[in-house]
Amino acid sequence: MSAVPALRDAIALPDRLELRWDDGVVSTVPWIWVRDHAHDEQSYHPVTLQRQLWTAGVDPGLTASSVTIDADDVVVAWSDGSTSSLPIAFVAAHRVARTATARVDEPRVMWDAATIVPHPTIDHDEVMADDDGVVRWLRLVARTGFAIVTGTPPTAAATEALIARIAYVRETIFGGFWEFTADLSKADTAYTNLELRPHTDGTYSHDAPGLQLLHCLAFDGTGGESTMVDGFRIAHELRASAPEQFALLASVPIPGQYLGDGAHLRAARPVFRLDHDGELVQVSFNNADRAPLVLPHDELVALYDALRAFDLMANDPAFQWRHVLRPGEAMLFDNWRVLHGRTAYTGNRRLCGAYLNHEDFESRLRLAGPTVASTRA
Repeated sequence: MSAVPALRDAIALPDRLELRWDDGVVSTVPWIWVRDHAHDEQSYHPVTLQRQLWTAGVDPGLTASSVTIDADDVVVAWSDGSTSSLPIAFVAAHRVARTATARVDEPRVMWDAATIVPHPTIDHDEVMADDDGVVRWLRLVARTGFAIVTGTPPTAAATEALIARIAYVRETIFGGFWEFTADLSKADTAYTNLELRPHTDGTYSHDAPGLQLLHCLAFDGTGGESTMVDGFRIAHELRASAPEQFALLASVPIPGQYLGDGAHLRAARPVFRLDHDGELVQVSFNNADRAPLVLPHDELVALYDALRAFDLMANDPAFQWRHVLRPGEAMLFDNWRVLHGRTAYTGNRRLCGAYLNHEDFESRLRLAGPTVASTRA
């Protein structure tokens, strides 16, 4: 983490606070922002870390009568006779105007079949030993979109305990923690031995599962290669080589649906979901679960062309990591970034796993603090 810059001076101007830093940066914020973010106990609860101040009740004409730097705080004496303070580290973190974002400040490396070798792994005992091991595991996932925990005992109980190292399990139509095989106990092709082309799960959910962990408990057969594709890498390629198709996939909501097991789930979002800064935050694609969509003729043809371009790249071996998961290899992957699939197989194959929320994954990384500057798509 970079050091907090030193604050040289704090100046009260008629309509704003001016802050001068030792690296030459001069930042300003209006008085309402200063009052809104005060950290004294009457304004900011010291335990819940929630704002206590009723912001709408602050006098719009409130100004400062004086501002001083006291150790690690900026102390403001207000025109109404009250006093409040803000930590210098807090105002330093917010001294540059920028659009609000929910991104986690972790490095990201895009990959293809050639550059993902060797694939990211971490030992089960390291993850289970302490929180540092969990953070190392999650940082691998943040970096490449997936990681395999090797040496995991091939039991459901051990897999559940591994998942619990991150957060609570997310409940879906498939339940919470699950074991499954090719028995069609659910109306989903995953419960067969047929080929599954690269896809993301939950395109029919308004908030698709953030991460998925899969662990092969037993496999006596042939085939069944797991495939993983960096969806962010494909987006990067399309953005550079076919910007009009990228724009379509980033703007046209694609409906997905789950129809069966007494449910009809439906949601719609673009293949590429961008944040307010235009940065890619989620890839959402499942050809099998795509629901009917009708647009004006030319728009529909263009959309199919764009979907075809994306799907052909996802099915190109040059972009795929392939590996037959064996008992002891628990694979955690970011369902908002990587597409997963498998080749058809014969024989008996039993897996277990669960979904996790993306927000809980992000929370663990934020609490650990950032590593180095990110490399983003």
